[in-house]
Amino acid sequence: MKSWMLFLLLLVSFASCKRNWTDKDKAEFTSGCLNRASRDMGGDSARAYCRCLLEKVVKHYPNANDAKYIRYDSTVRQLAKDCLKQPGQF
Repeated sequence: MKSWMLFLLLLVSFASCKRNWTDKDKAEFTSGCLNRASRDMGGDSARAYCRCLLEKVVKHYPNANDAKYIRYDSTVRQLAKDCLKQPGQF
């Protein structure tokens, strides 16, 4: 019984940590992306790339608290490659 109660307590505490992306989160992500991407591509291309990447990242990480793991996730590198491959953007 104690282990069941501990499980429920942990489940509730993890569920309460879920947080949707706010406009501020999205703006911060986009700003960081633009700072890096604009070095390698023109401004319009960087904006299109960062919009694409933000959309994909938000879908992959619906919990904004998980965004801190983006640097270590190889999936994000693939999402970035997918955005670079989109025709007509670059």
